[in-house]
Order: sequence, then C-alpha cells, then structure tokens
Amino acid sequence: MAYFPFYFELEGKLGVIVGGGKVALEKIEKLSGFGAVLRVIAPDVLPEIEAIKKTDKNLIIVNKEFAPEDISGADYLIAATGNEKLNAEIFSLCRERHIPVNVVDDRDKCDFIFPSVIKRGNLVASVTSSGDSPQVAVRLRRKFEELIPDNIEEILDYLGQLRVRVKDEVTDGYERHSILKKAADLCMELGRPLTDEEIGGLMSLKR
Repeated sequence: MAYFPFYFELEGKLGVIVGGGKVALEKIEKLSGFGAVLRVIAPDVLPEIEAIKKTDKNLIIVNKEFAPEDISGADYLIAATGNEKLNAEIFSLCRERHIPVNVVDDRDKCDFIFPSVIKRGNLVASVTSSGDSPQVAVRLRRKFEELIPDNIEEILDYLGQLRVRVKDEVTDGYERHSILKKAADLCMELGRPLTDEEIGGLMSLKR
C-alpha cells in the first residue's frame, strides 16, 4: 500500500536512533537539516556522527547498549542496529507505547518511511516508491531538482513577505488567493521576485 506524505514539524521533537553505523549516519544527515533533536544510542558510533555532533547541538550521543528505558520521551524512533532480533524487540516496545517507529530495511515494521528528499530553504519536496524501489525515487528526485530555480529560496522569502502584506491589505479571501496565485506564477515564470511596479499592477487588478 502507498504511503501518504504527511509533513511534520520536527524542531523540538525527540527522535531516538538506535545504532551508530552508516545507516544511522544517513538518517542523522537527513533529519538534522530540519532542526530535529536526535538521541543516538549505540556502544560506538562512526567518526562522521561524532563530527556532526560538534556542529549540531541537537545531536546527543549515548554510548551504551540499548535498553527499553531508552525510548522514554521519544516522539519517534529509528532502529538501525543491523540486528534483526534487537530491531524486533525495539519495534514491539514502540508499538506497546504508541511511538512511531522505523525499522530500517523492514517495511513490515515501519510506521513511517524515509522518502528521497529535496530541501532548498523552506521548499521541501519528497518522492517515495513506498519502499518498492528507493533507487527509482532517487532518480525521479534528481529530475525534479533540475526544474527548481537556483534562487528558489529568495523567491519563497519574497512570496512569504508578500503573503503577509496581501493579508493585511486585501479583505476578500477570493481576491487574496487570486493575487497570491498570480504573483507565484509570475515569480516562477520570471525566475525572480517581482518589482514594486509588477506587484502594484497585480494589486490594482483586485475586484
């Protein structure tokens, strides 16, 4: 069955990652860009994970074997131990406590999965094959990346500010929607934020 792509605010949420190898590193790299608080439980971790800790204050490394109490307070958990028996134990514990869990490389033990992600500032897009072929998802993500303007962050920052202005100046909901849609279409067509004259022209078109 296909997975629905919910987008959650991870900042301030605690994610527990059990394991300190290459797979754990991959998950840390994906999640740390979203302000996630991550607690890694493993007797040893890769030097690359230690290196991330030096620049990411939200990454906590606990050098120990996993114990059931380690899931306390977790908002979600990733089991990346490479040990099927331990991963199954972690899965059962999470299910008992209603904690969303991802057991790496075991789709039947995943409440959520990791898509192939594009992140450019506040622009976030994802592609998933629902676990059937991550390679296809990566290939399609790369194709999509080619369509994104290099200055998409500048465009989105501008449109975010414009949204506030239009909300303040235009009371009619339909007109607000129409102006913002036209502004977004024009920004993407031109590949840049609008000039004062251009946005003034759009604002003058309101009914």
